[in-house]
Amino acid sequence: MLNCVLTKSKKFKKIISIKKFPIFLGVTKKNFKSEFIDLNFWINKDSGTVQIYPRVPIRKLYFKSHGSGSIGEVWKNHHKLFLDLIFKYSKGNILEIGGGHNSISIANKIKNSSDIKIITFDPNSSLKIKIKNTKIVKNFFSRKELIKNKIKPRSINLVVHSHLAEHIYDLRSFFLLIHDYLSDDGHHIFSIPNMEAMIKQGFANAVNFEHPYYLNEILVDKLLHISGFKILKKKYYKKDHSIFYVTKKNYSQKNFFNNKKFYRKMFLQNYKIFSNFYSLWRKDIDNINKFLGSNKKYYLFGAHIFSQFLIKFGLRLDNVLGILDNDPSKQNLYLYGTKIKVFSPNILKNKKSPLVIIRAAQYSQEIKKQILNKINSSTKFI
Repeated sequence: MLNCVLTKSKKFKKIISIKKFPIFLGVTKKNFKSEFIDLNFWINKDSGTVQIYPRVPIRKLYFKSHGSGSIGEVWKNHHKLFLDLIFKYSKGNILEIGGGHNSISIANKIKNSSDIKIITFDPNSSLKIKIKNTKIVKNFFSRKELIKNKIKPRSINLVVHSHLAEHIYDLRSFFLLIHDYLSDDGHHIFSIPNMEAMIKQGFANAVNFEHPYYLNEILVDKLLHISGFKILKKKYYKKDHSIFYVTKKNYSQKNFFNNKKFYRKMFLQNYKIFSNFYSLWRKDIDNINKFLGSNKKYYLFGAHIFSQFLIKFGLRLDNVLGILDNDPSKQNLYLYGTKIKVFSPNILKNKKSPLVIIRAAQYSQEIKKQILNKINSSTKFI
């Protein structure tokens, strides 16, 4: 059921609809049977919150890991800063949700402390080594799994998650569950994408099937407040990447900003932002197609939503040579929903002025620098 995450209002207006969008943002084998549904962006008329609907069932959306957040210097620096931030709050029982490739369990600063116990929830955890005082639960975080693993309410001193909140289908219930299991003086620290900055720049990785809500900063602040958390600190990683939150369990749950003027302002602001987002993509694809004409051969960069967005907005595929991606686990497979093969960027070596279309959001400059400096300095980018 489509309803507002804040007000439960069911009054929505559709802003954008991208027909028959692939439901998985990764790669598969060549003959894998892909599924598609419309990617619809809806705005609530009463509150101005924006979300994707219909949603892809969780088990289909994450039927396997697609390696997001595990490659490149931008992510490496993000993880270091996040670990540095949580280190001073690390004590007692730590609950990590969605550790994935960059679990805090593998950070020496934490794992070598004998008075710390870590429980990591991640259905696609890639941690294969046994780590002292660490328990890995290969399932989604839920009350049922907490009970099954004999974790008691108010027994956790610190809850951490990084780039997970934007994936949650009911963020208010998620925050409330964390609140229930934190000790009275417990901390809740997390990182989320800076979605407002991303949408304004037309980044495809901001809101999609995996990120079903537009979590601008004011919405996250409000959800934390009404879920019983006090915000102690915020830190910003780059202008358009992440926001780090340090929060503490609190029992004040007063509903603030709950007035019509505030919500009307949010509606007008968000409607404009997403309308501009759509117009930007339409104009961009038209310009790319004009440049390509009928004979320019090219590669796409990114076996992820970056390329899927380009394709579904109408990019000409007559002369596409393949998709480039730095993740070895994606290479020699095929972008989900297409028959386009994925290669290592090293395939560009010794090619004369290869052409690469790249719309990899915050990572574009890092990727261009890598290709030009280490692989082929004659590469041309669109």
